[in-house]
Amino acid sequence: MSKEKKFQLRNQKILTTAEKILKEKGYYYFKISDISEKLEIAKGTIYNHYDSKEDLLFAVIYPKLQELRDSLQKISLSDLPFKQQIQQAVRITLESDYHQFLKLTYSDMAVLFQEKSQKEMTIVQEEIIQAFEKILVVGNNEGILRKDLSLTFLSHQILSILDPLLNSLMVDSEKVEKEDFIQQTTKILLYGMTKG
Repeated sequence: MSKEKKFQLRNQKILTTAEKILKEKGYYYFKISDISEKLEIAKGTIYNHYDSKEDLLFAVIYPKLQELRDSLQKISLSDLPFKQQIQQAVRITLESDYHQFLKLTYSDMAVLFQEKSQKEMTIVQEEIIQAFEKILVVGNNEGILRKDLSLTFLSHQILSILDPLLNSLMVDSEKVEKEDFIQQTTKILLYGMTKG
């Protein structure tokens, strides 16, 4: 096996292990040594892959954020009517790996919007907001949306209403079934932005 292939395989093991530990302990209690102990490799080996704990967290979460963006962009390019696009966007966001990971580590994510990973995280987040805005354009074109609300404002509001903390408080604590949460969230969004 080539050195590059070994490096890639070890990297995948590091990422998988890091994600499990992050979900169990949270970012602030997570240590690089947790991975080295679990995989029985030297801490220095992990630092050959990632310069810091922040870089490792970024490597775990960033592909999940990109996957969510890609899924939302596909919805915005579909021929579905506006209300179905909104419902799919809500469902995809709430069921995404990114959202599920955030539910477990929400308070720790601020670190990703600092320092060197901030630019990449902000770019993808803006692309997600743009995907929501494209969905809203469909509603606008169908004459469903209120004219007194800007699409940019609504796009940001959609992202904020899909807060992982609220989802965790309601669904994970079994106050509301997941499907009911999706349906009610979609109804609230539609009620607030469509013509009465």
